[in-house]
Amino acid sequence: MNAGRTTLSFLDLALMLLSAFAYAHFVNAADPETRAKLAEEAAKAPEILGAYDYKADAFFEDSNAMLTEFAREEISEIATLQQNQLLTIYVPPASESREGQRLRQWEKVAARSAAIADAFEKAGQDGEMILLKMPDKLVSKAKEKQDISLVFLPPGSDVSE
Repeated sequence: MNAGRTTLSFLDLALMLLSAFAYAHFVNAADPETRAKLAEEAAKAPEILGAYDYKADAFFEDSNAMLTEFAREEISEIATLQQNQLLTIYVPPASESREGQRLRQWEKVAARSAAIADAFEKAGQDGEMILLKMPDKLVSKAKEKQDISLVFLPPGSDVSE
């Protein structure tokens, strides 16, 4: 009885290995031209229609999320130039502390991003075409980019980064 059970298990293993080899062969069977075409499509970055970088202190005063008058003017001007486009907003974390306590960076980044998004909506940008990008880490370093970034992409672009 045990011999039959072992044989069945061995045959199952052999069948699974044969299936894996067949799958690997057929996946790799695409001609080099098709593989190159697929790799090219996967590597394409979305076309950038407009990019604007600003120092954080030009858009916000220290330790708050209220837009400066300069920021409001810039946003209304940009909104007239970049209409019906997908907007991604990136606000960097700022290394600040008040009375020895580190400010809550995620709250500040979120509030500043929302303030910029709100200003764009008031200037005519469709709210469903605004994406807020959060920093990977909310602790800033001196070397890291400290600019607010506004990037416009074609509608329907894949923004996975």
